[in-house]
Amino acid sequence: MYMDLTARSKAAVAIAVGILLAGFAVIIRSASAQNAAGSIGGACLVMVALSLVILVLVRAWVCNTNEERRILAAAQREAQSERTRYIAAQAGLTNESTRLNREAIAERARLTAMLKAERAKMQAEFDNTRAKELSEAFQTGAEMERAGVFKKRQQPPRGNLLTFPKKQPAAPEAERERSREHGVVGP
Repeated sequence: MYMDLTARSKAAVAIAVGILLAGFAVIIRSASAQNAAGSIGGACLVMVALSLVILVLVRAWVCNTNEERRILAAAQREAQSERTRYIAAQAGLTNESTRLNREAIAERARLTAMLKAERAKMQAEFDNTRAKELSEAFQTGAEMERAGVFKKRQQPPRGNLLTFPKKQPAAPEAERERSREHGVVGP
């Protein structure tokens, strides 16, 4: 794994390597002089130097955003490509809808012209047929007039109408006989 170290990280690693070398030198000198305290001090310097190197490398590993930047750049390129395709599709859709509207307007104009022509043709046929019918009706009427169909004729005498009899004076109540129809019984 390749890590890109910053200038500060490189300086920290150089200092840690220096401390590490100094620690080894103290250990070697103290070991030859049989000085236990110097050997322990040198070991402590070595541990500090190694800890510093490890911390710098861990920080560089944690803070390394090269891969994420590469992924982000790829995602941004893909988003830009998608945006470009979307704008192109939207422009195509707008052009298509404009074309369809123009075709619909042209079709409506063509149908309107065709309907007007058809209506004029039907009106001419109607007027021609009406003129023929009027001519035939007038001719028939003239022939009927010549034949005497419309002359006033002597009306035959009307039939005899029946007249109703005149009203008779009313009979007194006592003389009138009671009707016994339908089982009506009187007092």
